[in-house]
Amino acid sequence: MRYASPLKMDRQLVLGSALAFFAACTVERAAPDLRGQDVRLTILHTADIHSRLVPYRFAPGSIDQALGLDPTRCHSATYCPGFDMTNPSRCDCDFGGIARIATIIKRERSHAARSLHLDSGDAFEGAPIFNVFAGEAEFRTLSALGLDAAALGNHEFDKGATNLELQMRKWAAYPILAANYNFYDSKDPSAPKLGTLVQPFVIFNVDGVKVGVIGMGNISSLESILYGGNTLGVQPMDTRQTIQYHVNVLRGQVDVVIVLSHLGLDEDEGVAASMILPDQNQEAALDGVDVILGGHLHIVLNPPKIIERVDATGKVTGRTILAHSGAFAKYVGRLDLVVHMTEDPQKTRSYVKTFDYQVFPVDGTVPPDADVENILEPYVIAANRNLDLTREFGEIPGPSKVVRNDPSGGDSQLGNLVTASMRFRQGVEADFAVTNSLGIRADFEVGPLNTEQMYNVFPFDNTIATVFLSGDETQEMFNFVARKTADRGCRTQAQVSGVWFDLVCSDPQKGPHAENIFIGDHCGHCRPPTDPGYDPNGTCRCAPLNPFGSYKVAVNDYIANGGSGFIVLQRNTTKFNTGISLRDAMIDYIDTSIPPCQAAACQALCPNSGVDSACYRACESKACIDAAAEPHDGRINIVFR
Repeated sequence: MRYASPLKMDRQLVLGSALAFFAACTVERAAPDLRGQDVRLTILHTADIHSRLVPYRFAPGSIDQALGLDPTRCHSATYCPGFDMTNPSRCDCDFGGIARIATIIKRERSHAARSLHLDSGDAFEGAPIFNVFAGEAEFRTLSALGLDAAALGNHEFDKGATNLELQMRKWAAYPILAANYNFYDSKDPSAPKLGTLVQPFVIFNVDGVKVGVIGMGNISSLESILYGGNTLGVQPMDTRQTIQYHVNVLRGQVDVVIVLSHLGLDEDEGVAASMILPDQNQEAALDGVDVILGGHLHIVLNPPKIIERVDATGKVTGRTILAHSGAFAKYVGRLDLVVHMTEDPQKTRSYVKTFDYQVFPVDGTVPPDADVENILEPYVIAANRNLDLTREFGEIPGPSKVVRNDPSGGDSQLGNLVTASMRFRQGVEADFAVTNSLGIRADFEVGPLNTEQMYNVFPFDNTIATVFLSGDETQEMFNFVARKTADRGCRTQAQVSGVWFDLVCSDPQKGPHAENIFIGDHCGHCRPPTDPGYDPNGTCRCAPLNPFGSYKVAVNDYIANGGSGFIVLQRNTTKFNTGISLRDAMIDYIDTSIPPCQAAACQALCPNSGVDSACYRACESKACIDAAAEPHDGRINIVFR
């Protein structure tokens, strides 16, 4: 049985009328008396599915492999038709897929007496099916697999609040939660009315165990909601105060309180962080959070983090379990709680006595659920037809894929390719180019590079914008990048072409900042002798940043409008949106600037084929994106002091 918050969904009222018709045909039984018992409750958790409804090619790195995404699991004729052990990288192994997730969810629920499936948001954006259907397929398939509730993710707004409202009304058969969003009601009748749909919390009665779930939407990635009168119609509310208020409301009614969060790891940790608070009421409120299920940063916490809560005297008053279960439909998390049910709710409350957590990898060994697959199939056929997803225009010969995040923390090969394609695009021709690292959403996997993979890398339909920046504005922009990078484990939050600089992540005197900025290509020789990348035998052919100079810069339209905190670009009045998509610019750059594959690469890609084979001829006709194509060259040099 589900109890919604006072903000009801319109469709719930309709469903309520329909269900009343069948009431006489049902047999109600009394809720079990669980007082004083230890009861097991299973929470199945997903997050950041990002439209990966269809299985996709992916080469798991060491972290994913340690979590169970083993690329050799599909190395058999059963899971990889035509598998050739002499060249395992060419196996069409794939991961993810909503029909496989449905199989895992149904299997695990069949093994649990009491269970809920909760999702931490960002079901939208990340694969071409969203570009075509704007969220319809995501809501329909998640509803079909029986999702109980979801937090509202920031990417649910990617096609606007009006689209989100439309898709929710038509297809979402589960509550979507965001307690920290105040949706102000516009007098414009055409404005979205999300406040009538998005709920702050929901209460479930899971066979006698009452569970309160509070949703928390993201704030850090939705810069626009910090300003009044934004087009989303959202006013953010303070995270801690919001949770405290709703815990106070729920704690006396439920046995377990769960915060279903899309805030991000740092914010999740701050919700129930160990700290001495002067306000005893605030203490009590935070003490009521049993579990936080998080998302947004695409990580897995295995095992979950245990956060002890203390009162003003330093006494431990309880603990909060913090779990994140990954992203891109790669995992399903299972959190088993043992809840000690109170004997007298007037005197004490129920509490989580112990727990167990595991993650299930979503790979080719998991059969798809037929019901969900049947719902998905028409969308897949239509997307393939509309976008020609199988068209190939490049090859990644390997042995390594082209990565978007370099192990050094600085510039990456894929980031260098993206920004070069922006900078040199006909009609752009900029002095240098900058894009945000998180706008590049996937690697180029070893094998054929086709349209579908380009949509996975560039799901956002961003376009190239140009802007004229002074040298001082350029310095300010890269100082901001340094501060943002320092907050993200010193992994650069920007990718560049035509500019080189030292990104100082830590400096006891000046803090994070950028220095030794040079405009041009191959500027490693311009660095000072104290720089680890300095070559005493080289010649500097680049110009140092001129504070009074003017530079034409290619950026994407998202950061040009202030996205990801690029305020220096937002306030600039010289912006011009070219309308050229990053996806198209990259395809054109590959077609015109990267040479075709040579014999050695084609032999590796077609190991059992002769030079006259179709595989070999196709290989020779396509661009070869190998290690020499815009390699990581240290143009963003990470520095610690």
